[in-house]
Parts: sequence; structure tokens; C-alpha cells
Amino acid sequence: MLTANMPPAIFCENRQEWKWPLQNLHELPRMSDLSAFVGIVDDGGFAESARHRGVSASTLSRSVTRLEQQLGVTLLRRTTRFVEITPEGAAVLSAARDILDRAECLQEITTSGQTPSGPLRVNAPVPFVLHVLAPRLAEFRAQYPDIELTVDMTDSLVDLIGSHADIAIRFGRLSDSGMLHRPLGLTPWKLVAAPGYLDRHLWPKKPTDLLKLEQVRFATPDHINTLHFANQAKPIVMPTALTAGNGEAVRQLVLGGLGIARFSDFMVSEDIAAGRLVELFPGQLNAEPLEISALYLTRISGLRRLGVFLDWLGTLLR
Repeated sequence: MLTANMPPAIFCENRQEWKWPLQNLHELPRMSDLSAFVGIVDDGGFAESARHRGVSASTLSRSVTRLEQQLGVTLLRRTTRFVEITPEGAAVLSAARDILDRAECLQEITTSGQTPSGPLRVNAPVPFVLHVLAPRLAEFRAQYPDIELTVDMTDSLVDLIGSHADIAIRFGRLSDSGMLHRPLGLTPWKLVAAPGYLDRHLWPKKPTDLLKLEQVRFATPDHINTLHFANQAKPIVMPTALTAGNGEAVRQLVLGGLGIARFSDFMVSEDIAAGRLVELFPGQLNAEPLEISALYLTRISGLRRLGVFLDWLGTLLR
């Protein structure tokens, strides 16, 4: 495990940058050593980073040792149980990230006439992948065949660094506005049920009729299960049929005739058009549209494949 004590960076007297204790350009650290150091911190330790990079922990250890000798400082304190970044290491870490980012930017500039290429890892909620990304990814691949995409699906929030993701798709209002992010769009909510379910029970004429039916509930977030209607003083709290922890599972249960639920429009628009589901009380559900955003760590100017993918994402919810 790696623990971090992150003090303010050490700066040159009159310049806002790390003062490398080197005599000439020939002594500048290797990019591979800087990358190894940053990777160890981001991955949480030598063993974890070695597994992620497909190298041995001893190779990473030699890179850090070489970097420490060049800079004349201790970057990481290593014990049998954990690795801790030093104050000097925290300062170097900030500068190393900037150097690596600028180096990739320089590489992108020199290859600006070429098709963007290289690995890109995307983390997104299961419904977004199944209903938005997957049906359209062939278009992106046809346009940018040299970008090596990896798509991870999860309905839980993940840390961008810990998940090794370049981009993470997030639903709802962002709590950390300081992160690099791009709004992708808004999607309205729809309250739906399978026609067969309503045939067996009741076709509701007014919102209070929902109290005679059952709801398939989302385990999280719970507020999705609360139904507010225009001109209705109190929310409708329906009896529960069953609860599922995955948005796509809730959808399948509703399609199977087990109850009613509300979904973002992109999840059920095709089901409604095909008649598999019917929307109840259209225009009467009082709920703010769902915000969808893309979060990322690297500046777009330094990674062309990230930029073109974000541009493409922005077209999907229009």
C-alpha cells in the first residue's frame, strides 16, 4: 500500500516549477524513470504497478533508485508493509506529471498530420455502455481504427487513477467541479411499465392509482424511486415488487412484467418505440433531467486520441 503526504511543491526562487538539481541537459532523468515513478504512486505500490505495466517490481525499483540518485533526494520511503511518498517526492511528482504530459503533447504535435492512435480506457455505467456507446462504437472505430479502446462497465463510482481510466462517464451533478470534465448532455426521465403488466393489474388514470401497483426499485441511488408529479403535493411512494442493484437489471425486470420504474430516456426510448414498454403520465413526472458528463485527468491538448473521443461522445446524446 502506498500512502501519500502531499505538501506544497518545491519551487525555484522566481519560477513556478521544480528546480531539478542537474548540471546539464545530458543529466535529465529518463522519461521511463519518471513514468515508472508516477505509475507507482498512481497504482498504489510497486507490486500493483508492476502487474499493471507487465514488468517486474525490481525493474520499477531500479528506475526509482536511478531517479533518486540523479536528483539527490529520496522520493519514496519503502518498508515491508507500505510505500510512502516523501515531501520531496510529492514535489517531484507534480513536475514529473507535467513533463510527461508535455512530452505526450509534443509527440502529438509532431504527428498532428497522422490519425490519432494508442490506448484509451473508458469507464462508464452499464446502461450507458449498452444503450449509448455499444450501438455506435463501430462508427468511432471506422473513423479512428488506430485508437485501442478498452471499455470497463460499472454502476459504482470509480477513481480515475485507481481504475487506470482515461475517461469516466458520470451521471448526475458533479460534486467535484475542479476536475477536468465535459458535459455530454441532459436526458429526461420516463416512468414506464410493460403493457402486459398493466393488462394484468391496472392501467392508471391518475398518479395516485400507482399506489395500487408495484415498483421495481433501484438499490442506489434511492431518490430515483421517489416519484414527484406536477400538481401533486406529496410524492408517490409505491409498494415494492423487488429491488435490483443494477440499472440494466431493473430494466429487464420491468420488461418481464414485474412492476413499474423510472429510467433515463436513453435506456427505454427504443423499448417505448417498439411497444415493449409504455410511458405513464408523459410530461407530468416532476424530475430534473439527468446530467451526463465525461471526466478526465489529462489535458486534451496533450492527448489527441482523448480529444477526438470526447468530441465524438458529445454527439451521442444530441
